[in-house]
Amino acid sequence: MNRKASSMSTLPEEVVDNILSRLPVKSLGRCKCVSKSWRSQISNPQSVKFHLNRAVSDAKTNPFRLFTTYPFHALDYESPSSFEDVADDDDAIVDLGFPSGEPANGVEIMGSCNGLLCLLYFPDCFILWNPTIKDSRELPTSPTSSDGDLSLKGFGYVPSMDDYKVVRAIQTRVEVFSLKDDSWRRIEDLHTSIVIEEEVGTFLNGSLHWLASHHKGPTKQHVILSLDLEREKFSEISLPDVGKTFHTLAMFNGCLSLLSNEGYGNLWVWVMKAYGVNASWTKQVSLLQDDFLFCDYLVPVCSTKNGEIIIDIDGMQIIRYNLEERTVRNLKNRSEQYFEWLLYVETLVSPNTYQGFIST
Repeated sequence: MNRKASSMSTLPEEVVDNILSRLPVKSLGRCKCVSKSWRSQISNPQSVKFHLNRAVSDAKTNPFRLFTTYPFHALDYESPSSFEDVADDDDAIVDLGFPSGEPANGVEIMGSCNGLLCLLYFPDCFILWNPTIKDSRELPTSPTSSDGDLSLKGFGYVPSMDDYKVVRAIQTRVEVFSLKDDSWRRIEDLHTSIVIEEEVGTFLNGSLHWLASHHKGPTKQHVILSLDLEREKFSEISLPDVGKTFHTLAMFNGCLSLLSNEGYGNLWVWVMKAYGVNASWTKQVSLLQDDFLFCDYLVPVCSTKNGEIIIDIDGMQIIRYNLEERTVRNLKNRSEQYFEWLLYVETLVSPNTYQGFIST
């Protein structure tokens, strides 16, 4: 018997979980090869949960990666080697390939939860993929897949049900795929007056969110359309009531966020500090577009540990912006054309051995 495996087997299970939870995913992949008992221990759902929670809560590490197309690659944006003008001494940027082996053209990213990425491979093929452990699953096609173009879509996780769900709609007909049930079903229709302004939903707090508008009498009202994935019911969230134009709904540092252009090249990031509380909408970050040469649009991605902002510039470049010094540094990027991006966390969660815990 392998001496290391034998020694490990004499330790209490909670001690083993504590040890394994402190290792990066790649190291755990190598540990699986030590013995069957180690493989079983590392793949145990509770071990996967413990590792995920530890990784997300540990301030000393950065389990989050910036996933970018095309080709698919991941960037550790906290790494000293993440800058374009610095040698890549610690594999800050990593090529990921594509889960099905097919060319990556025509792929749209839906979102990420617990390290699982949801990809829409046109025309209507959804793929769940954990690029860290290189495990993927192609979802069955909806019976109505050929009925028309999608008007909205999204991906999220329901902690109370331990279930991942994919949402799609054609015109007003809305369908949800449950990973636990392995099937599509129809839920309540969209109201005919609703116009979806951003097709891909933003997942937060157990719900998906889309920027939308509808007419109430002669007035056009802009709202955030929300779908509670547990109850599978729609509701609406009001935008900040300040008479401004808002765009680009996203999640920024764990909160719903919106952008507003307020003249003179001044772009504000608004965040909803208390989810669902309209009075908690707050101006949080001001970005001066003059600091970004030849920039048509920019989208904040996240903050770094030292308070700098990672920003998508025109879908062509990722930069790191120092708010106090108003300086910009380009990050490494292997995209060959206009790209999409998302943040994901490196985990052991597999779409095939079905485990789900917290949403990230």
